[in-house]
Amino acid sequence: MSCLLDQIAAIGNTTDLVQWLCPHLTPSGSQGSPSVGSTSSQLTAEWNEEWEDWGELDPGRGTKPDGGDNGTATQASPQPETSWLAECYVAASPTSDFMALGFKNRLAILSRRWESYTEEENKMRLVVTWRGTVGYGASDEISALLCLPLLSQKQSSTGGPDWTCVIAGFTSGYVAMYTESGLVLLSQIFEEGAVLSLKCRTMTDGNRAVLSQDTSEELVILYPRSITTIDGFSLFQTLRGCRNQVAKAAASGGENVSVPPLGYKKWGLVDQGMVMDCAAPGVTPPHLYDHLAQTSLAKGLNHVVSSGVPASSLLLTVGRVPYVGFLYAQEGSAPPFVADVALLYASKLKDALVSAASGWLFGRGKSKETEKSKEKPKIEPATPLPYKWSIPDKRRTGLSLSVAPGRRLAAVTDDFGRVTLVDVQRGVALRMWKGYRDADCGWLEVEGEWGGMKRQVAFLLIYAPRRGLLEVWTPQQGPRVAAFNVPKHSRLLYTPHTLLGVNSVRGVRCKVFPVLFVTPDGQISEITVPFHLALGGKTSKRARDLHLLKTLKSHLRNNSEEEVLKTVSEIKTSGVRKQAVQALIQSQHLTSSLLQGLLDIFLPVYCPGVGEDKDDTAQSQDHESRLLGQQLLRLKQLLQLYMVLVELHTSREASPDPDDGTLVMELARLLVLTPEETKSFLSTFEHYGNSKTTNSKKVRFSDSSVNFSVGSFIRCWDVTVGTLVKDSANRTLPVNMKEDIQQEKLIRLGEFLYGWAWHSESMKKFSQAIEESGSNLESLLHVALLHWSLCCSPDTVSALHLGTIFYCLSTLAGEKVLCDIGQLSPWWNTVRDKLVASTQPYQAYIAALLCRGVHANLEAQMHSMATENALHLKREIIRTNSEDRKDEKYLSLNDWEGLSMEMVEWNLVIGQLECLLPLNQFLSLVPENGPQRQPKLEVSVKDLLDKGKGYVAELVANWFIGSGMDHGCVVQLVQQQDELRRREKEESEKMDDTSEQIEQMEVTSEPVPEELKQIDGKISELLRNVSKKFPNSVAADSVLTNMSWELAAAWNKARDDTSLISQAVKLISSIRNSHIRHGVSLMLWETWVSQFVQLTTSLMDKVGRIPKDRLCRRDLGLGEHNLAQVLQAVLTLLEQIMEANVVCEVEKPLVIPADSFWSGQEGSPALVELTVMQKMTCYDLVYQHYQLVSVLYLVTQHGLKSVRPLTYFDGKDRSVLFKPLTTSWTIGGHTDPTVIKARLALLCRVITAAVTSLPDTTEHKQGDSLSIRQAIDLGRAWGTSLDVLHRHHICELYTSGLDKLAEEELPTISDAPLLGSQLVLIAGQRLNYQLENSPRTAHHLALTSPTITEWIKSCDAGSLRCPAVPLEYTVTLLTHALSLLPEDAQEHKMATALYDTLTAFANDQSNADK
Repeated sequence: MSCLLDQIAAIGNTTDLVQWLCPHLTPSGSQGSPSVGSTSSQLTAEWNEEWEDWGELDPGRGTKPDGGDNGTATQASPQPETSWLAECYVAASPTSDFMALGFKNRLAILSRRWESYTEEENKMRLVVTWRGTVGYGASDEISALLCLPLLSQKQSSTGGPDWTCVIAGFTSGYVAMYTESGLVLLSQIFEEGAVLSLKCRTMTDGNRAVLSQDTSEELVILYPRSITTIDGFSLFQTLRGCRNQVAKAAASGGENVSVPPLGYKKWGLVDQGMVMDCAAPGVTPPHLYDHLAQTSLAKGLNHVVSSGVPASSLLLTVGRVPYVGFLYAQEGSAPPFVADVALLYASKLKDALVSAASGWLFGRGKSKETEKSKEKPKIEPATPLPYKWSIPDKRRTGLSLSVAPGRRLAAVTDDFGRVTLVDVQRGVALRMWKGYRDADCGWLEVEGEWGGMKRQVAFLLIYAPRRGLLEVWTPQQGPRVAAFNVPKHSRLLYTPHTLLGVNSVRGVRCKVFPVLFVTPDGQISEITVPFHLALGGKTSKRARDLHLLKTLKSHLRNNSEEEVLKTVSEIKTSGVRKQAVQALIQSQHLTSSLLQGLLDIFLPVYCPGVGEDKDDTAQSQDHESRLLGQQLLRLKQLLQLYMVLVELHTSREASPDPDDGTLVMELARLLVLTPEETKSFLSTFEHYGNSKTTNSKKVRFSDSSVNFSVGSFIRCWDVTVGTLVKDSANRTLPVNMKEDIQQEKLIRLGEFLYGWAWHSESMKKFSQAIEESGSNLESLLHVALLHWSLCCSPDTVSALHLGTIFYCLSTLAGEKVLCDIGQLSPWWNTVRDKLVASTQPYQAYIAALLCRGVHANLEAQMHSMATENALHLKREIIRTNSEDRKDEKYLSLNDWEGLSMEMVEWNLVIGQLECLLPLNQFLSLVPENGPQRQPKLEVSVKDLLDKGKGYVAELVANWFIGSGMDHGCVVQLVQQQDELRRREKEESEKMDDTSEQIEQMEVTSEPVPEELKQIDGKISELLRNVSKKFPNSVAADSVLTNMSWELAAAWNKARDDTSLISQAVKLISSIRNSHIRHGVSLMLWETWVSQFVQLTTSLMDKVGRIPKDRLCRRDLGLGEHNLAQVLQAVLTLLEQIMEANVVCEVEKPLVIPADSFWSGQEGSPALVELTVMQKMTCYDLVYQHYQLVSVLYLVTQHGLKSVRPLTYFDGKDRSVLFKPLTTSWTIGGHTDPTVIKARLALLCRVITAAVTSLPDTTEHKQGDSLSIRQAIDLGRAWGTSLDVLHRHHICELYTSGLDKLAEEELPTISDAPLLGSQLVLIAGQRLNYQLENSPRTAHHLALTSPTITEWIKSCDAGSLRCPAVPLEYTVTLLTHALSLLPEDAQEHKMATALYDTLTAFANDQSNADK
């Protein structure tokens, strides 16, 4: 991509415009259009494609200003009207849709119109919308013009300008502001003298690297002796207000218009000889050091310098003496003038409105200028502003000043035909160009990406009118990057400002054209410069290559292979070539043919031939080129390997039959086992390999694994190595596999590398391809192990396939595999680590056998030349005479002890994996019955060794919990397994013959219980297989201990599930050994239960009742209604501790041996071992906590209120609560009477609540409530009178109408008279109720004995919960009362009278029924 000069618009009817503006340039009414040297609609830079020829564009060797082959330079003298553009003042809007031209006192305003030049394209045309004479005197002429677009504040605006204001400066000093229709809005004179320049500074883009992020806007007016600045925000509001007032006045015909005030600042140029142009970069960043140094130099050594740096605005001027001046205006040093401005603006605006309104009313379309006021306006004096520093040059006069968009650089033209580049911040000249007389300068900022970041670069545009040349330069140190042959007498318009008012409306962006090129024939063009032209020097090809790299990426996305290779061939630099290679590797569209084409292009360049010539060429290349050459060689090696693997996958040769006897013999030789042992090994495929598992990862691949693209394959390897490989001329370069490959991609890579069908010829091709590829053999071996671990159904062919791969890779590794007898090979160490850590034990077991056999074969080959041992002789015999001598004996590694450390390690790993096989099969089983909540349980040898001796029991316990089996069945199952092992051990001690032992076991074994018949029979079988390898780990007590522990731990995480803690306590009760039962119960209490009980006690003691559900969930983690169930389980747990405590005193301590798997291994002890190691608890202290928990349970069970549990324990009892249960403590001592009284009241309330909760239809022996028994037991423990509790219980039963239950409790009473008197009272209350509710009350009163009438009336039946009981029940009650009372007691007489009365009632009722 090169620089372009594209036409975007044109000035319409140029001839008429020139005739009106410059009549002196059109002799004798000539109507022809100006004749120019070039009238093409699109001017492009035709520069050489070879970038090293940039130097020809240098001004020193380039086209001469007035000569050469240019079309514009061949004419001797242009026609007079071609210079009209150079003589006029031209101003364009940055949006390119508005333009103003002025000559003397004539002003023309042009606006856009869309017209079609051809059928294919539409172009914008600027036509004259208003023209007229302007000025404030007969000799007043235009001296400066500016087009300032104002941003629209409407919400529906797309960011374009609302309207454009034309600002004109005159030689009289006036500054006038016009609308698009030529109406004067404002006019003001700030100083007597010609206006030399009008410039506006608007807000810059926040992302741009400007001198300072100054968001202020201002209009700068230059006079010969002063500079006037007007705040942009105030100007924006004033112009909008004036325009609205004018529109309203024109619509209503009014004349009075109120003008808002407009503030300005005026700075006097003190030391300037002659000024030609100025600019205002804005507020400069403060520099403390510069401030201190300048103040010290200016005011002397003894002057006190303030450390604060004042904010200041920078003003730049160009002219003579000084050539370039720098002025710094401190903020607040010159107050704005607004009073006189408002008064003067009002008068001017009034005259303008009257003139405009009269023109509209009377049909006069021509605009008239207002008459000059007779009174001379008052001009405010300027604030003197001396130059801070300057660039002095007495002979040179600056003509124009153009500041770059970033406000850091500026271009200055002078009368010597020079263009000087100035650093605005440092105030120094950086660069100078010569041969540019009457030049126009502009800046174009281009945004691009470099180094992963967005950057902006500014290009300097210089137009030399005398040479007809437009050039583009990189300003500070770069070359000229473009040159255009353009017509002479054209204009380069630079408008650094954008829309006014952007700082008041955020987030609005509009496309602007900072640089426009206008030709004499009216064509308007924009300059386009690509970003990459700023990247290179005169002889650099890097910029062009970077551009080609972007094109290459575009072709890759479009999947255009031919274009990609063509673009790659055009890249010249090594650095970009390396990036191109990397882009191809990372592309998803990379194919093998595309990669081969890339290698065909680059390999002859970086690796030409082999041998000595190649070495000489490599030595002549630089380091980067040699690295790229080695990268290409690695790509070639990998591509060849990829093609071989694709050929193996697509091969049609059939895989051999797994049942072929020849394969079994080959596998036996590879495993170094006998054929019988090999067949026995293959039989395990059906037992372990085909078992249904749910937790193993099964990978399914398509029939064709060639879907693994070459790009994915290449990206798995590290081909970009930063170090060179020495002596790489005649050998393969090593290629390492990346370490950060994702697991899924690694699985696909393993399937591609090893998933092809195995046969005899395929292994030869594979071995040769691996050797020539230089691939890292250890990485390939690890990928092979991963691929094998995901094999679903291993068979003879797959095992032989894996073994030959191991043998191939180990043979290629050579010295890395073999080592001394007393050492371990690093090659096999990593393999063993992966096998030990594998969660697929069966695949790991097969791989370990194959690795051991491969190592044994390699060791035999290494020692075959030196020694002829039995292993070597028998292997030779097997190889040569296997078919002729069928009675030949095969050597087996199982018959020999390991003679090297390597073989010892392999035998150990194989033994560990063999022990793991039944365990993994058991954990992978899903029971056919139950909810099948089987969790994902994976196990490896490393896990068993790291997590200690109790991990197997933990896994089995978790399996039983997750399987959903009934815990009662689990208990019977594991206990039955214990019984079978015990009998097997006893029989093995008595009998030596294995067959007789099995027969004896079958005869003496008991039938399976009916409960176990519901369990899947395979579970029992698999559990028995596990017990053969881990007999102590899967013992009943060990499994039940771990199950209870896991359930309790699960309850602690989800306490609302109360069934977990209940099941845990129930399982503890099934543990046979009292030491284990005691230890696990104590551990549960100390770990979780004690803290829960303590929190519950403190919470209930605080609130005095059962806590609300919100408090329970906040402090205890469970709901209010689940609290009683948990406390009941805690009571059971404490009961088991006390029971086990008593039994442990007479039972021997248990010694738990470790399984053979952990022989010689040190690790954390098993959970069962921890339970046995627990200290013995203090029975009294446990019983004390049992009493506390009983109180909590009774309170929560019956919802008692106003109960604080700790009040039922005195100070001595409270002091030992929640201490470790192993603390020595004895119950005894005097108890506070207040506590005794409170205890009795509590127990009576519990009995009352328990009786109340009994149903009315309670039958015989159903009234013995658990709560009542607990209350009685608690009263017995507290030493409370049990007779009081029994009497209260009997009375509550009678009160509730449960007479049958009460009669059963009568024998428990020792104080009969007191109970008799209480029963008489209950009988009186029942009689009172009978009299009050009987339909024959009067008749019954007549039958009542007079001696008890008044007493019956005093008995209140309201305290009876069930007063309506049959009369027979009450008669029976009085019978018991009479038997309990002595005959001489007053209550006995009363009971007798009641008995007689009730008997009469009963007889009367029976007669009435008849």
